[in-house]
Amino acid sequence: MNEALTNTLLMLAPFGSGLLALLLIVLLTPFAKSLRLLDEPSARKKHTSPVPMVGGISIYLAVLATLLVIAPPEKLGWLIAAGSILVVVGFLDDVFELGVKTRFFAQLLATLVMLAGTDLWITSVGIEWFGLNSLGFFGLALTLVAVVGLTNAFNMADGIDGLAAGHAMIGLILIGSTMGFVHGKVWHIEWLTMFFSACFAFWLVNMSLTPLRRIFLGDAGSLYLGFAIAWMLIYFSQQPVSKIEPVAALWCVAIPVWDTLVVMARRIKNGRSPFAPDRNHFHHLLVDMKMDSRLALAVILGISILFGAFGIWLNYAISPVFSLITYAVMFLIFGYGMLHPAIERKLAYKLRLVD
Repeated sequence: MNEALTNTLLMLAPFGSGLLALLLIVLLTPFAKSLRLLDEPSARKKHTSPVPMVGGISIYLAVLATLLVIAPPEKLGWLIAAGSILVVVGFLDDVFELGVKTRFFAQLLATLVMLAGTDLWITSVGIEWFGLNSLGFFGLALTLVAVVGLTNAFNMADGIDGLAAGHAMIGLILIGSTMGFVHGKVWHIEWLTMFFSACFAFWLVNMSLTPLRRIFLGDAGSLYLGFAIAWMLIYFSQQPVSKIEPVAALWCVAIPVWDTLVVMARRIKNGRSPFAPDRNHFHHLLVDMKMDSRLALAVILGISILFGAFGIWLNYAISPVFSLITYAVMFLIFGYGMLHPAIERKLAYKLRLVD
């Protein structure tokens, strides 16, 4: 009986993280004002009343509690310790607005904790040409850039309801689907399901699809999601697990990465800090073109999963090299569209760079 009960708990726990996340949202929302976790309206934001920023903390605590039932793989277990740094710093940033440098330092520190605790980093990009299949210690620098970059990409993507969590869920779906189609099995499916379930619970509330008051992720949530997805991609694409190809892993988060790179390039071009907040992301452009925010969300997430599935298919059906070349070409096309002279002129007026 005990064994049967244990097996039942193990089966239900991943889905239980979603229910627990909902419960935590209900419990934390009334305290958002006293915790100073309210996102106030501003010229850069579309909401008209303060919104509680308790989503990220709810996801994190739900995942943490679920781990009492599901013991994670040792290397992924370090995500809790390292991710805690970003949750705490993100919480403080939501309350006190710590600034870019503090967030950046916290991301570096969390990444170094993961590197030290797991001995896991990007050792191969899965391409035999030019010795790229074995990166050696150069992979350490690449890992730092990749993790910090993707963490910021998710933080910057948190501009319309459902987008950051949507990108996280699509990343998890593509990771699991790739393993399932290639190997006929999804490794650590309980961990992936647990994380997905918590994200999905938040997504429902954030999208106002429940009777609960709408909430936001906050920096604590967007930083944690980006950091966690980055390390899951590294974990499943590198030794000793290596269940998905490294190039395939790139496609799992293509759109948030492309958008972030283009927006940062535009900011630098205009003489601004690459981390300066604005409304020039892909999702902002669609909304400013009078597209309904939910339609913009559907368009972006639809493109994300279609491009991701297509690129992963190319990786296994043809070759990783061809898939990587396609990735680069599609990024250039995306960048050209985002930086098209007509769009640049519109943004110049918005930024008051021209009369």
